[in-house]
Amino acid sequence: MHYVRGASRALALAAVLAISAFVGTARAGDESENGTSNGPSVTTNATLTSDYRFRGFTQTQERAALQGGFEVTFHQFYVGLWASNVDFGDVLHAGHWKNVASYEVDTYVGYKHKFWGFQTDVRAIFYSYPGSFGDPNNLNYFEGMFGISREVLPQLTLDFQAYYSPDYIGETGRNWVFEAGLARKFNKHGFVTPSLSARIGWSEGDEKAGGIDYGYWNAGVSFLFADYFEFDIRYFDTFDMPSSVGSCTDRCDGRVVARITFEN
Repeated sequence: MHYVRGASRALALAAVLAISAFVGTARAGDESENGTSNGPSVTTNATLTSDYRFRGFTQTQERAALQGGFEVTFHQFYVGLWASNVDFGDVLHAGHWKNVASYEVDTYVGYKHKFWGFQTDVRAIFYSYPGSFGDPNNLNYFEGMFGISREVLPQLTLDFQAYYSPDYIGETGRNWVFEAGLARKFNKHGFVTPSLSARIGWSEGDEKAGGIDYGYWNAGVSFLFADYFEFDIRYFDTFDMPSSVGSCTDRCDGRVVARITFEN
Protein backbone atom coordinates (compact mmCIF):
# COMPACT_ATOMS: atom_id res chain seq x y z
CA MET A 1 0.00 0.00 0.00
CA HIS A 2 2.78 2.46 0.85
CA TYR A 3 4.44 1.60 -2.48
CA VAL A 4 1.33 2.44 -4.48
CA ARG A 5 0.64 5.58 -2.44
CA GLY A 6 4.22 6.78 -2.92
CA ALA A 7 4.03 6.23 -6.67
CA SER A 8 0.74 8.13 -6.96
CA ARG A 9 2.19 11.03 -4.99
CA ALA A 10 5.21 11.20 -7.25
CA LEU A 11 3.06 11.12 -10.39
CA ALA A 12 0.71 13.84 -9.15
CA LEU A 13 3.53 16.13 -8.08
CA ALA A 14 5.44 15.46 -11.29
CA ALA A 15 2.34 16.64 -13.17
CA VAL A 16 2.31 19.87 -11.17
CA LEU A 17 5.99 20.45 -11.89
CA ALA A 18 5.49 19.72 -15.59
CA ILE A 19 2.67 22.27 -15.76
CA SER A 20 4.88 24.76 -13.91
CA ALA A 21 7.70 24.27 -16.39
CA PHE A 22 5.31 24.70 -19.33
CA VAL A 23 3.90 27.90 -17.87
CA GLY A 24 7.43 29.15 -17.25
CA THR A 25 8.40 28.74 -20.90
CA ALA A 26 5.39 30.84 -21.89
CA ARG A 27 7.20 33.93 -20.63
CA ALA A 28 9.22 34.11 -23.83
CA GLY A 29 6.05 34.86 -25.78
CA ASP A 30 5.32 37.84 -23.55
CA GLU A 31 8.64 39.54 -24.18
CA SER A 32 9.04 42.29 -26.74
CA GLU A 33 11.85 42.44 -29.30
CA ASN A 34 14.10 44.44 -26.98
CA GLY A 35 13.84 41.74 -24.30
CA THR A 36 11.50 43.60 -21.95
CA SER A 37 8.09 42.35 -20.92
CA ASN A 38 5.00 44.54 -20.74
CA GLY A 39 2.66 41.74 -19.69
CA PRO A 40 2.57 39.33 -16.76
CA SER A 41 5.78 37.58 -15.75
CA VAL A 42 5.89 33.97 -14.59
CA THR A 43 8.32 32.23 -12.26
CA THR A 44 8.41 28.50 -11.59
CA ASN A 45 10.07 26.52 -8.82
CA ALA A 46 10.80 22.90 -7.90
CA THR A 47 12.28 21.66 -4.62
CA LEU A 48 13.57 18.37 -3.23
CA THR A 49 13.87 18.50 0.56
CA SER A 50 14.91 15.89 3.12
CA ASP A 51 11.98 16.89 5.38
CA TYR A 52 9.04 19.25 4.95
CA ARG A 53 8.96 21.44 8.07
CA PHE A 54 6.12 23.91 8.56
CA ARG A 55 6.27 26.15 11.62
CA GLY A 56 8.48 23.67 13.41
CA PHE A 57 6.42 20.53 12.72
CA THR A 58 7.32 17.87 10.18
CA GLN A 59 4.62 17.41 7.53
CA THR A 60 6.15 14.21 6.12
CA GLN A 61 7.05 12.24 9.25
CA GLU A 62 10.66 13.36 8.75
CA ARG A 63 10.83 11.93 5.25
CA ALA A 64 11.67 13.58 1.94
CA ALA A 65 9.26 15.78 -0.01
CA LEU A 66 8.98 16.83 -3.63
CA GLN A 67 7.54 20.33 -4.01
CA GLY A 68 6.85 22.81 -6.77
CA GLY A 69 4.70 25.59 -8.08
CA PHE A 70 4.44 28.74 -10.15
CA GLU A 71 3.66 32.41 -9.63
CA VAL A 72 2.28 34.97 -12.06
CA THR A 73 3.11 38.64 -11.39
CA PHE A 74 1.53 41.67 -13.03
CA HIS A 75 2.86 45.00 -11.77
CA GLN A 76 2.44 44.76 -7.96
CA PHE A 77 -0.16 41.98 -8.03
CA TYR A 78 0.63 38.28 -7.99
CA VAL A 79 -1.14 34.91 -7.88
CA GLY A 80 0.38 31.49 -7.39
CA LEU A 81 0.02 27.79 -6.73
CA TRP A 82 2.33 25.52 -4.73
CA ALA A 83 2.12 21.79 -3.96
CA SER A 84 3.92 19.22 -1.82
CA ASN A 85 3.50 15.65 -0.68
CA VAL A 86 2.65 15.28 3.02
CA ASP A 87 2.16 12.39 5.41
CA PHE A 88 -0.03 12.92 8.48
CA GLY A 89 -0.06 9.24 9.34
CA ASP A 90 -2.76 6.55 9.07
CA VAL A 91 -6.04 6.06 10.93
CA LEU A 92 -8.02 2.84 11.36
CA HIS A 93 -11.43 2.93 9.67
CA ALA A 94 -13.75 -0.03 9.20
CA GLY A 95 -10.88 -2.45 9.77
CA HIS A 96 -8.58 -0.75 7.23
CA TRP A 97 -5.78 1.77 7.64
CA LYS A 98 -6.31 4.99 5.69
CA ASN A 99 -3.88 7.84 5.13
CA VAL A 100 -5.08 11.14 6.60
CA ALA A 101 -3.55 13.27 3.83
CA SER A 102 -1.09 12.69 1.00
CA TYR A 103 -0.93 16.11 -0.69
CA GLU A 104 -0.99 19.77 0.16
CA VAL A 105 -1.97 22.32 -2.48
CA ASP A 106 -1.75 26.02 -1.62
CA THR A 107 -3.23 28.78 -3.75
CA TYR A 108 -2.58 32.44 -3.00
CA VAL A 109 -3.04 35.97 -4.27
CA GLY A 110 -1.30 39.10 -3.08
CA TYR A 111 -0.15 42.66 -3.59
CA LYS A 112 3.32 44.15 -3.01
CA HIS A 113 4.20 47.83 -2.74
CA LYS A 114 7.44 49.59 -1.89
CA PHE A 115 7.61 52.97 -0.14
CA TRP A 116 10.16 54.82 2.01
CA GLY A 117 12.56 51.91 1.58
CA PHE A 118 10.08 49.37 2.98
CA GLN A 119 8.67 46.46 0.95
CA THR A 120 5.12 45.61 2.04
CA ASP A 121 3.23 42.46 1.13
CA VAL A 122 -0.46 41.60 1.66
CA ARG A 123 -1.53 38.05 0.83
CA ALA A 124 -4.51 35.68 1.04
CA ILE A 125 -3.66 31.96 1.18
CA PHE A 126 -5.85 28.86 0.98
CA TYR A 127 -4.29 25.61 2.20
CA SER A 128 -6.01 22.48 0.87
CA TYR A 129 -5.43 18.75 1.23
CA PRO A 130 -7.19 17.05 -1.72
CA GLY A 131 -8.39 13.52 -1.07
CA SER A 132 -7.79 13.73 2.67
CA PHE A 133 -9.62 11.12 4.71
CA GLY A 134 -12.89 12.09 6.33
CA ASP A 135 -14.21 15.61 5.86
CA PRO A 136 -11.67 17.53 3.70
CA ASN A 137 -12.86 20.81 5.21
CA ASN A 138 -11.52 19.61 8.54
CA LEU A 139 -7.99 20.18 7.23
CA ASN A 140 -8.46 22.95 4.67
CA TYR A 141 -8.12 26.48 5.99
CA PHE A 142 -7.68 30.11 4.98
CA GLU A 143 -5.01 32.51 6.18
CA GLY A 144 -4.33 36.20 5.63
CA MET A 145 -0.82 37.65 5.83
CA PHE A 146 0.78 41.07 6.12
CA GLY A 147 4.54 41.36 5.71
CA ILE A 148 7.13 44.10 5.68
CA SER A 149 10.87 44.01 4.95
CA ARG A 150 13.75 46.45 4.63
CA GLU A 151 17.44 46.35 3.83
CA VAL A 152 18.79 47.76 7.09
CA LEU A 153 22.43 47.54 5.98
CA PRO A 154 23.98 46.71 2.60
CA GLN A 155 23.00 43.09 1.82
CA LEU A 156 21.40 42.69 5.27
CA THR A 157 17.59 42.39 5.21
CA LEU A 158 15.16 42.31 8.12
CA ASP A 159 11.58 41.12 7.62
CA PHE A 160 8.41 40.58 9.66
CA GLN A 161 5.12 38.80 8.90
CA ALA A 162 1.81 38.43 10.73
CA TYR A 163 -0.65 35.68 9.75
CA TYR A 164 -4.25 35.24 10.86
CA SER A 165 -6.66 32.35 10.31
CA PRO A 166 -10.29 32.51 11.50
CA ASP A 167 -10.38 28.70 11.68
CA TYR A 168 -6.99 26.98 11.64
CA ILE A 169 -6.15 23.47 10.39
CA GLY A 170 -8.29 20.78 12.03
CA GLU A 171 -11.02 23.32 12.84
CA THR A 172 -9.03 24.53 15.85
CA GLY A 173 -10.41 28.08 15.84
CA ARG A 174 -8.66 31.36 15.27
CA ASN A 175 -4.88 31.37 15.08
CA TRP A 176 -2.24 34.12 14.97
CA VAL A 177 1.33 33.60 13.76
CA PHE A 178 4.12 36.17 14.04
CA GLU A 179 7.47 35.68 12.31
CA ALA A 180 10.67 37.69 12.02
CA GLY A 181 13.70 36.92 9.90
CA LEU A 182 17.19 38.20 9.20
CA ALA A 183 19.15 37.42 6.03
CA ARG A 184 22.72 38.34 5.11
CA LYS A 185 23.75 37.96 1.48
CA PHE A 186 27.44 37.88 0.58
CA ASN A 187 29.23 38.86 -2.60
CA LYS A 188 29.19 36.39 -5.46
CA HIS A 189 32.24 34.12 -5.76
CA GLY A 190 32.43 32.93 -9.33
CA PHE A 191 28.88 31.75 -10.05
CA VAL A 192 28.02 31.06 -6.36
CA THR A 193 26.27 33.53 -4.04
CA PRO A 194 26.28 32.44 -0.36
CA SER A 195 23.93 33.77 2.33
CA LEU A 196 23.09 33.26 5.99
CA SER A 197 19.56 33.51 7.37
CA ALA A 198 17.58 32.88 10.53
CA ARG A 199 13.89 33.03 11.42
CA ILE A 200 11.90 32.92 14.65
CA GLY A 201 8.15 32.59 15.01
CA TRP A 202 5.34 32.36 17.54
CA SER A 203 1.99 30.66 16.93
CA GLU A 204 -0.91 31.56 19.21
CA GLY A 205 -4.00 29.37 18.95
CA ASP A 206 -7.46 29.12 20.44
CA GLU A 207 -7.00 26.69 23.31
CA LYS A 208 -10.76 26.25 23.78
CA ALA A 209 -11.02 24.88 20.23
CA GLY A 210 -7.89 22.72 20.49
CA GLY A 211 -5.29 25.25 19.35
CA ILE A 212 -1.87 25.63 20.98
CA ASP A 213 0.68 28.34 21.75
CA TYR A 214 4.33 27.61 20.96
CA GLY A 215 7.47 29.03 19.38
CA TYR A 216 9.75 27.83 16.60
CA TRP A 217 12.94 28.89 14.84
CA ASN A 218 15.43 27.92 12.18
CA ALA A 219 18.87 29.05 11.03
CA GLY A 220 21.07 28.02 8.15
CA VAL A 221 23.19 28.75 5.12
CA SER A 222 22.28 28.86 1.42
CA PHE A 223 24.31 28.74 -1.78
CA LEU A 224 22.78 30.13 -4.96
CA PHE A 225 24.34 28.70 -8.14
CA ALA A 226 24.11 30.73 -11.36
CA ASP A 227 20.94 32.45 -10.07
CA TYR A 228 18.86 29.31 -10.71
CA PHE A 229 19.78 26.51 -8.32
CA GLU A 230 19.92 26.95 -4.55
CA PHE A 231 21.25 24.51 -1.97
CA ASP A 232 20.08 25.23 1.57
CA ILE A 233 20.90 23.47 4.84
CA ARG A 234 19.45 24.60 8.17
CA TYR A 235 18.45 23.55 11.65
CA PHE A 236 14.79 23.61 12.75
CA ASP A 237 13.48 23.46 16.32
CA THR A 238 10.57 24.47 18.56
CA PHE A 239 10.28 25.85 22.08
CA ASP A 240 7.68 26.39 24.83
CA MET A 241 5.65 23.49 23.47
CA PRO A 242 2.60 22.84 25.71
CA SER A 243 2.35 19.52 27.56
CA SER A 244 -0.89 18.73 25.70
CA VAL A 245 1.17 18.08 22.55
CA GLY A 246 3.07 15.28 24.23
CA SER A 247 6.51 14.22 23.05
CA CYS A 248 8.11 16.21 20.25
CA THR A 249 10.25 13.26 19.22
CA ASP A 250 9.98 12.66 15.46
CA ARG A 251 7.40 15.46 15.22
CA CYS A 252 8.69 18.86 16.31
CA ASP A 253 12.13 18.21 17.79
CA GLY A 254 15.36 19.69 16.49
CA ARG A 255 16.44 18.50 13.06
CA VAL A 256 18.83 19.44 10.25
CA VAL A 257 17.08 19.72 6.89
CA ALA A 258 18.74 19.97 3.46
CA ARG A 259 16.98 21.04 0.29
CA ILE A 260 17.79 21.94 -3.28
CA THR A 261 15.59 24.32 -5.28
CA PHE A 262 15.39 25.27 -8.94
CA GLU A 263 13.69 28.58 -9.74
CA ASN A 264 13.29 30.28 -13.10
